[in-house]
Amino acid sequence: MQEAKVLRDQYSQRLQLIEQMLAQQPEEDLSALKDTDPIGYAVKVAERAEREKQLAAVRQEREAVLAKQQAEHQQFLQHHLRQEAERLVAVIPEYADEVKGELVKREIRDYAKSIGFSDQELSQVYDHRAVVSLWKAAQYDKLMKGKVGATKQVREAPRMLKPGSAPQNVDQSKKLKEQVRKTGKVKDAARLFESFL
Repeated sequence: MQEAKVLRDQYSQRLQLIEQMLAQQPEEDLSALKDTDPIGYAVKVAERAEREKQLAAVRQEREAVLAKQQAEHQQFLQHHLRQEAERLVAVIPEYADEVKGELVKREIRDYAKSIGFSDQELSQVYDHRAVVSLWKAAQYDKLMKGKVGATKQVREAPRMLKPGSAPQNVDQSKKLKEQVRKTGKVKDAARLFESFL
């Protein structure tokens, strides 16, 4: 099949050369020849008509070859797209599901647009590896956004005591209780109640 494609490409190139040669032949002034040499005029008109006929036949053949090449290219592209879709589903199984697949596609498209891809560029992505890379990058960014919140939560969590150690608040509250007993001031009692909160 590859050999036939190569031969068709060569044939198309040769047809193009023939068309150029036929189109580049010089045009003669037939009006002067008509008056001086009627037989020569008839011969030149017949040659011109034959050349135009040949040129039309070459152009028609080139168009037929071009149509075959385009049809073959479309068939190859469709086959390639089916293969890439199968490979994509093997890596991202959710892609095959109708509901989850739409969510995954939207997520990939939104992420790709957020990093600068245009709709036209995205419509020309045929390789499953590019789609998988975009999906993984989107998942990574989503994970990193979630990690920032988790890190803040961990930093804001209260400190835990090691087993067997006395809590510092208990020692502090004992000191504050003794202070209140000794002084009896409202200010010291307020500090004691604040330590409970």
